[in-house]
Amino acid sequence: MENKDLEHLIDTIRNVLIKDGIEEISLLKLKYNPLVQKALIEKYFNNDEEIAKAIFENERNHFEKVFEDNNFETSNAIDNLFTVSEIIAKNFHYLSPSLYHYYQEQYPDIYETYFNQRTDAVYNRIQINLNRGIWQGFYRDDLGIELVARGYISRLIDLYNKDNFPAEKFSFDDFFNQMVETFVLSIVTEKGLDYWNKKKKKAKL
Repeated sequence: MENKDLEHLIDTIRNVLIKDGIEEISLLKLKYNPLVQKALIEKYFNNDEEIAKAIFENERNHFEKVFEDNNFETSNAIDNLFTVSEIIAKNFHYLSPSLYHYYQEQYPDIYETYFNQRTDAVYNRIQINLNRGIWQGFYRDDLGIELVARGYISRLIDLYNKDNFPAEKFSFDDFFNQMVETFVLSIVTEKGLDYWNKKKKKAKL
């Protein structure tokens, strides 16, 4: 999404979502929301389905940028996981499971396409991270890369299970951070555990 006007519009819509709730991001209501430029809404969207697609594309682009900006393929493996989890927890509060639950019910095809794209991207990055962590001595060398990466994805997907973790009751940030720590502790060597604990202490987590 290289169009700056459209990107700004989607960010504004997300702010409306956070401030007023998901019921306020329909095309009809957004046209009359004082935070949104009616001319831009009418220029880029013809229906609610197009808004849903744009929101998911915007999120996917932001998600990819997190990996790109943090040298996920070249730097310290534990630093990567730590930094990415921090960024998501602090800045990606709009990754609300309530949004996914709503769109999963309203537009299941759009939701499934997006979610598959995102899980595939994370799966590939996690495999890279695991291989790098083993090479650096932070992760155990007896790990089954594919199996562990799939295990990480299954945990991530489970965070969006509204039966297990209803959005109105639990914080996505807290569960995501807990998931990352549990994942790291299950794969690190003594060297990796020492490094992880120092990172946590330094960050005062």
